[in-house]
Amino acid sequence: MILLLISCKKDQPIGKWKDNIKLSQKAATLNANLNSMTINTESTSWWLNNIMLNKVDVDLSTVKKTDKNFVVNHTDFRVERINGNTIVITMNRNITGFDRLLTIGLQNGNYFDGIAITQQK
Repeated sequence: MILLLISCKKDQPIGKWKDNIKLSQKAATLNANLNSMTINTESTSWWLNNIMLNKVDVDLSTVKKTDKNFVVNHTDFRVERINGNTIVITMNRNITGFDRLLTIGLQNGNYFDGIAITQQK
C-alpha cells in the first residue's frame, strides 16, 4: 500500500493550473467618452469563455470563440481578437448616468482568467 502511494504521481488539481494566458493587463478604468485599449497575451491558445456587461451575459452564439481573429460587436462595446494574442476593447460613449462594468472571461485548458473594464458615468 505504501509503495502505491509513493509511486502515484500527483497531477495538478482541476482549476489550479498556472497562468498560461499571461494577460498584459487585467483591469482598467475608462472615462465616459469613447475609449479604446489594447491588451496582449503571451499565449495564443486561449479562447473566449464569456462576456458580461453589468453582470448580464452577452450572447456569443454567433462568435467563433476559439478563432485567432474574431469580433464581438455590441451597442455599448466592441471586443476584437487579432492574431491570437491581441485584444482590442472599445467602449462607446457612456450616456447611461451610471458606471458600466464589462468583464471578458478567457480560458486555456483548466486555467481561467479575465479582464474587467469599468467605464465611468
